Amino acid sequence: MSSYLIDEILELTKDHKSRPFFEKALRELGEPVLAEEFGELKYQIQTRQVHNPAKYLTALLKKRLNQIKGKEKQNPAGPKKKINTYFEETQLTLFSSFRPVKEEGEVDQGKMAVPYGKEIIPWATFISSSFFTLSTNKAKSDRVQAKFRSLDGEVSVIPLFRGRIKPNGQERGVLTAEHAKILAAIEGLWVDQDCPRNKYPSGAVTCFCYVSIRELARALNWKTFGGKDLTWLTDMVYDLKTKPYYLDLTSLNLKNINGYGFSLLGDVELAEGKKRGQPETVLKVKFSTPLSVQLLDRHAVSRPKELPHIHGELAFLIRLFIEPILIGLDGAEYNKTLTDLIKELSLPAAGWHKDKSGRKSVFGKAIKELNKQKTADGKPIIVSIEKGLYDWMLTAKLGGEEKCLELHTPGPAEQTK
Repeated sequence: MSSYLIDEILELTKDHKSRPFFEKALRELGEPVLAEEFGELKYQIQTRQVHNPAKYLTALLKKRLNQIKGKEKQNPAGPKKKINTYFEETQLTLFSSFRPVKEEGEVDQGKMAVPYGKEIIPWATFISSSFFTLSTNKAKSDRVQAKFRSLDGEVSVIPLFRGRIKPNGQERGVLTAEHAKILAAIEGLWVDQDCPRNKYPSGAVTCFCYVSIRELARALNWKTFGGKDLTWLTDMVYDLKTKPYYLDLTSLNLKNINGYGFSLLGDVELAEGKKRGQPETVLKVKFSTPLSVQLLDRHAVSRPKELPHIHGELAFLIRLFIEPILIGLDGAEYNKTLTDLIKELSLPAAGWHKDKSGRKSVFGKAIKELNKQKTADGKPIIVSIEKGLYDWMLTAKLGGEEKCLELHTPGPAEQTK
């Protein structure tokens, strides 16, 4: 894999005399970092910001190498910290990278030069808890305020229309935490297949994978399931294509773009047959442009394969929300009142929201499951409900490495749909 990545770099830069430097960068920075900076180079070429690819990539890598040297001088005995998340450099690059690009020219069907590790699910940092709701939300569309972060420390709060491809368009339904779990499981299957992708001369990219519905059910940790369960699961996958979003970008003053409408999956094809005498449904799933770009450029947080095993929808949304925050706090404690957490998660209106003891009861049940969760690098998520001055508070932090208990997630026949 390593030599293949170097070969890709040399093919693009045409700078074969720099092979020793690129190989040194690979040894000292590691494959993920080298792949990230190579992805940044390709993006800048696509936007016509770079005219000397070799010089630009060399500058990026030298900056990374100097950062390592600086940290080693400050703490020579300290352990190397894992990079758990990688955001876009700026808000401008974040939203500009989602412009639709035509899939023109002869397709290059292949796999990522350095695929993600088989033990993790790469969750795009762009896709936050704001993208999903609870199954109790019966609205066909709604509008929430979504936060988007970039490496420069900037945070944009953007109106996100869920369930519409345009603000005044047809209502098509809002995706739930159940859909989010299924998306996570599909991304895990994509990683298992060594991250296949299509590239086009126009610059368009698309990730895709083949999904056996039975295999998907097992990835969700369903122990038992029948025909109705598998049909329900197939429909839920298709929802990821048909239930869209619209981002109102007018406040960012981006050139030539005021809004962006998209779905999480770009296309879903179905084939049915038999395997070992049993009915078999296989889907070819293509990820949408925003999701494909994020994954291929490694703008993703690593999450464990057990992520889609979480049973409770509220527990899943809380995890999507707090995990990136906890990783950034590096062991420090995070606190949020339950009233504010309800607003952060954009939860659908319910009577318990205004009842102090009701909030404690509902969130208390959710965190019982969260306390059995761990991050991709083995750190347990420690969550509790503590008494605050005016309201109960969610308190969370990451602990040391600890083996996580295996959870059972029932099939939809065991759940209330």
